[in-house]
Amino acid sequence: MTTSWPGRHEPTTLDEYLALDAEMRREVELVDGTITPREKRDRRHQKTGFRLAEAIESAVAKARRDHQRGGEPPCIEVNTEVDVVLWEVPPTIRKPDVVVHHCLDDFEELAARDVLIVVEVVSRWSQSRDRIHKMGEYAKAGIPHYLIVEFDGIGALTLEHYALLAVDQHYSRLGTAHRDRSGLALSITDPFPLRIQWNELETGPPT
Repeated sequence: MTTSWPGRHEPTTLDEYLALDAEMRREVELVDGTITPREKRDRRHQKTGFRLAEAIESAVAKARRDHQRGGEPPCIEVNTEVDVVLWEVPPTIRKPDVVVHHCLDDFEELAARDVLIVVEVVSRWSQSRDRIHKMGEYAKAGIPHYLIVEFDGIGALTLEHYALLAVDQHYSRLGTAHRDRSGLALSITDPFPLRIQWNELETGPPT
């Protein structure tokens, strides 16, 4: 399903999208100039993304403290469900569940060049969008790292890590962690040291 402006057939421009009411923008993305509704997201989906953002933010704070011993640390922010301008022609804006990016001024639009990591929490409504469409778009936009998270009633169940290792605009899978088989949900050193325990990603009691 897509949404177009009444009485017009030409694509929506970047400026027109950014001028939309904040409430409407919250539930749509802009894909090749077409306003597209976001997929359904239940409470478990939202909580999983929130837990992951918290875990990453904690790691960012630790990396900042450790770095301060050797000089001024880089400024990194963690946000959830904010617009990321992938490219301007044709205008394409996505809202990853979690975004890790370089610090920006308060009203500066977040562009792909500022992003270090994007995360999508996969639900039954978003499998093809997250694994095919968004994966291709994020790679084409040059975002270095892409994490895909699946969840169940307890919390995050699997975490897949993809990265751009070449200049061919395709992600390589660096690993998949499973809650029942992997000691850590994630352990990487680039773009900064990041270790996430499974219990940090729990959203409810074991069933």
